[in-house]
Amino acid sequence: MSRDIVIITEQTEEKPVPHLHELAAAASVLRTHSGHRITLVIAGQASEEAARTLSGQYNFNTILIRQDMTHQDTALPFEILLRTLPAALLQHLDPAYILLPHNTQTLDAAPALAVKCRGACVTGVEKIFYQNNTICFHRSLFSDRITATIRPSADTTVLTIAAGAFKPEPESAGAPENPAFGKISVIEPEPYNPFYHQISLTDQADDTAALDQADVIVSAGNGIREQENLDLIFDLAKLFPKSAVAGSRPVCDRKWLQYARQVGVTGATVRPKLYIACGISGASQHITGMQDARFIVSINTDPHAAIFNVSDVCIVEDLTTFIPRFITTWHEKISDIPRHNKSS
Repeated sequence: MSRDIVIITEQTEEKPVPHLHELAAAASVLRTHSGHRITLVIAGQASEEAARTLSGQYNFNTILIRQDMTHQDTALPFEILLRTLPAALLQHLDPAYILLPHNTQTLDAAPALAVKCRGACVTGVEKIFYQNNTICFHRSLFSDRITATIRPSADTTVLTIAAGAFKPEPESAGAPENPAFGKISVIEPEPYNPFYHQISLTDQADDTAALDQADVIVSAGNGIREQENLDLIFDLAKLFPKSAVAGSRPVCDRKWLQYARQVGVTGATVRPKLYIACGISGASQHITGMQDARFIVSINTDPHAAIFNVSDVCIVEDLTTFIPRFITTWHEKISDIPRHNKSS
């Protein structure tokens, strides 16, 4: 008997959140290996018409659970969903796999859902493959230095799918053979009083406009070691027109740079012409935010740093040594360029 691959996503407006396409791609890989059907669960205040549009795009059975999903910055929306998700619905779906996006909200919610289903939980899934007659998953550990191969033994497995790991499929990829697909069900769960409430939201004074518009981004990582070394990063950025300075999460967590300058899963996704990573190890969360840069240069003392796997130029050197010498050489070369005499 065919079971379900359940995608859970949230939608507060008429347009779905971007990660839905990647979740659908991951679910399609699971369907290829398992033969299970795919069911889409949309939580939020989307209209039935919007749900019907998604159902038509992906040819999935769709369940719309109407609830307040306004607290997007915390795990609260998913907590409410898990608390109000009818047990009968899970039993009816009989999920073999439940897919969630991999972000700060679901890192709290996914293990709780696994407990509710008495299942396993695998976070940050980057690859799904079939090996030894079973479905396995790859996820990165220790800043991408180790890739773990995981084979769940539970009857139900909750997965969070790493951003950028699965290429979105074209919409309307073809209807499955099961004629029941495409149905829409609407559920309005009982109101739930959460254990905590969001009091307010405070916007950062800065924004990501500088990163979005920059042709060159120079990014600082944990390897700069001291806040004073940020001066080197800014000096390097000044060499290039239309440039900006960014940072990895550890740098922003230390308040050395504003969070608006953070690149990665929980920060900005950038696609500059040139990305210079200074002292960045290359955790998957950071790589997701910059891997689509046209050209990537990385400076790191560790020749085995994961960032080198996605870099076009790899410089194994201490940035406090390399950057000053590079800047000095840059100015010397510029001064050697002959100036045209305007009077001639």
